[in-house]
Amino acid sequence: MQIRAVRTLCFSQPMIPIHARTFPGQLELLLTVVEADDGTQGYSLARAHGGQSARVIGNQIDITLQPLVLGCDPLAPVPIWERMAAMEPAGYVSVFAISALDVAIWDLAGKLQGVAVSQLCGGRRTSMQAYASSTHFDDIDGYVADLRCALAQGFKAYKVHPFYDPQRDMVLARALRAAAGPGIRLMLDAAKRYAQADALCVGEVLQDLGYHWYEEPLPQQDWAGYARLRKALQIPVIGGETLPGLHHAMVNALDANAYAAVLCDVYWKGGITGCLKTIALCASRGVDVASHHGASALMNLANLQVLCGATNVDMIEVLFPEAPYQYGLTSYLRVGADGLVHVPAQAGLGAEPDWRYIEANRTG
Repeated sequence: MQIRAVRTLCFSQPMIPIHARTFPGQLELLLTVVEADDGTQGYSLARAHGGQSARVIGNQIDITLQPLVLGCDPLAPVPIWERMAAMEPAGYVSVFAISALDVAIWDLAGKLQGVAVSQLCGGRRTSMQAYASSTHFDDIDGYVADLRCALAQGFKAYKVHPFYDPQRDMVLARALRAAAGPGIRLMLDAAKRYAQADALCVGEVLQDLGYHWYEEPLPQQDWAGYARLRKALQIPVIGGETLPGLHHAMVNALDANAYAAVLCDVYWKGGITGCLKTIALCASRGVDVASHHGASALMNLANLQVLCGATNVDMIEVLFPEAPYQYGLTSYLRVGADGLVHVPAQAGLGAEPDWRYIEANRTG
């Protein structure tokens, strides 16, 4: 079996809520299609960043990566990934282009073998808890209402993207704990916005409130600052979600003891293969991984597959409310009343493109 064709196309959807304040207009996504010589197809959906066109990613796939993939065996994704990954350190392609092509190849491999991708990644389990991940609100009442909606839907955990003002964020953290009660997991993602002294103050409040983790309070690559913060706090301090580069880029952070857990997703870590390599690297250092959202509905299904297949991670990130993120597929990851999400029964990733929507919203 060989890969006989790779093609990409761009389409748009309404800008997702968590980015709507920063980037106006529509959000572009790139559908990557990888086809085997029997006609079976695998898919991925890459999200363009910073208001860019998805064609930026598509061009890298079409021009630089496609020649490395055509004629290869889709049942052996890792050697293909190694060939693509050699292009990243030199800057010829982005991690996102590698991710898009790698995920589509894994989807194809699962379909060709008639199994879910999670089985190809180790098959440890078929379900896990979801945690709701907030958008941004203007006031505390908005966050509290959002939390209550998530709990009513079945979520048992909630991560807040706060105001990024340390004083306001501490007040917000207290209000969310009061609204949630003691039995709900709460997390706070500071998105690298605090200075060291403020990060410590916020962390002490979160610790006293019993928050489950404290995410990325300091600027990226401030390894010494993270190590000091971890030493001063008992609450797990986690990070590394958007660290540039493939798994090797995590070594400095691990050497510095910067994180209690590394945030991992198939989009920022170089696809399913990249995630597996990051997971293995972290395991070799005795460091856990945690779920970061995969940047699109299909990529988050890929996250579910790799996390259920290869790890004991107990939660997957789901951006909330879910509907504004669900475009381009015929079915989506669903959170049950028990807060669980399940690996789809279908082979591959478990979802197919919504061709009617995609064609109606083509941008290139």
